[in-house]
Amino acid sequence: MPPGPLESPSPPGAPAAPRAGYREMWGLAWPVSVSASTFILLMAANLYWIGHLGTEAVAAVSLTSHILFMAFGLTQIVFVGAVAVVARRTGEENARLAYVAAMHAIVLGLLLGVLVSTAGFASSAPLIWFFDIDPAVSGIAIPYLQVIFAGHVFFFVSMGIGASFQGTGNTRTPMVLNAIVVAVNAIIDPVLIFGPGELVLAGVDVGVAGLGAVGAAVADVVASAVGCALSIAVFVSRYGPFPRDVRGKTTIEANGLWQIVRIGVPASVTMLARPLSTFFLLKVIASFGTAALAGFGIVLRAFSLNFIPFAGLNAATATLVGQRLGAKNPEEARHVVRRGLVVAVLLSLGFCAIYTTFAESLIAVFDSDPEVVAIGLPFLLIIAFGQLFTGPTMPLGAAMNGAGDTRPPMVAALVANWPVKLPLAWALAVPFGFGTSGVWLGMFCSMILEAAVLVLWYRRGDWTTKAI
Repeated sequence: MPPGPLESPSPPGAPAAPRAGYREMWGLAWPVSVSASTFILLMAANLYWIGHLGTEAVAAVSLTSHILFMAFGLTQIVFVGAVAVVARRTGEENARLAYVAAMHAIVLGLLLGVLVSTAGFASSAPLIWFFDIDPAVSGIAIPYLQVIFAGHVFFFVSMGIGASFQGTGNTRTPMVLNAIVVAVNAIIDPVLIFGPGELVLAGVDVGVAGLGAVGAAVADVVASAVGCALSIAVFVSRYGPFPRDVRGKTTIEANGLWQIVRIGVPASVTMLARPLSTFFLLKVIASFGTAALAGFGIVLRAFSLNFIPFAGLNAATATLVGQRLGAKNPEEARHVVRRGLVVAVLLSLGFCAIYTTFAESLIAVFDSDPEVVAIGLPFLLIIAFGQLFTGPTMPLGAAMNGAGDTRPPMVAALVANWPVKLPLAWALAVPFGFGTSGVWLGMFCSMILEAAVLVLWYRRGDWTTKAI
């Protein structure tokens, strides 16, 4: 069978890639971590501003955040697939085919973005009604979710462009673009959320539109549109990831789109397996009241702080593994993973110590309601301990994604979250009467199982021979 439009035969006798040290990993990781930190801090700031609107608003945004995370999982079809192909072609020193892969990723992002925006907007109300929550909460959640979904197309296109930069080893340009997006969002957020006289900062009345929680959604869409426009402009400029001499006319072909999809879909399923199973558990959590729903959302926001360094570590691992395998050097790819594993263990220990020490304070920052703190506290402590098991396996999953072998992480996520987490969490919470603590324990058990399956599969070594 002839190679597809994004495929290239591996040149014999390709030069070995230099051994990846901590310095090279750090050079790729820190811009991604900075980008992640800006987004995490923005999410925390949004929740802080929305907290001024009351517990109902916090519960509404917490609920929609979980739904939106599932939509974010679909972006991995574009992102992971594009990073794997572009990094492999970069390792093979074939800039033209790397550019062709990037163009296919951007078009795929546009197509999926339109689909998700349309379907998400149309299904927002049924998704919220599914939970049978307080009408005051659903009245806030539905319009908030509709506005966010309406602008998702900008986000998907930006993901395709960001993946193209990362695959070539450039993570600094996406960092700058993300910082601009966050800055725009942060500036207009309180202006749109609060009305005149509702928020005064340093003697200045910053409230204007008075849209409430919907104002935060509008700010997110505006910022995403700005970021998408800037990403396109930079991609086609001299600061883009590919030299001008390889940017010739590119025909978008079905085979090229499919190559990215077949790598990206398992990665997307991996990410979706957790939040989609938890989506059904949210109905159980919601049955314990608004405080339980708010506590759950707050803990997830607080725990997302560990995503900052792990996002950088995973990005560096995936990119370097893809490039090393493209250079026909699987031993160097394994060396990258070993370096990543050391860093992951240290990070896991550090975050576990932080969360267990400051658990109550972290929750109270967002909502000091004693009932919310009491429900969220055991959840944060349990998943902090679970991080000791799941954290060290993150570079293993990232290595498989970078190699284009995305099915093993998918299987691990599906097995751990569906036949284990769902029934176990429900059984502990309802029939056995542990309430929300039963849900937390069920989630903890799924974390341990997923880590174990991933380790066993990684040790087989099949990912080093995966052809793209």
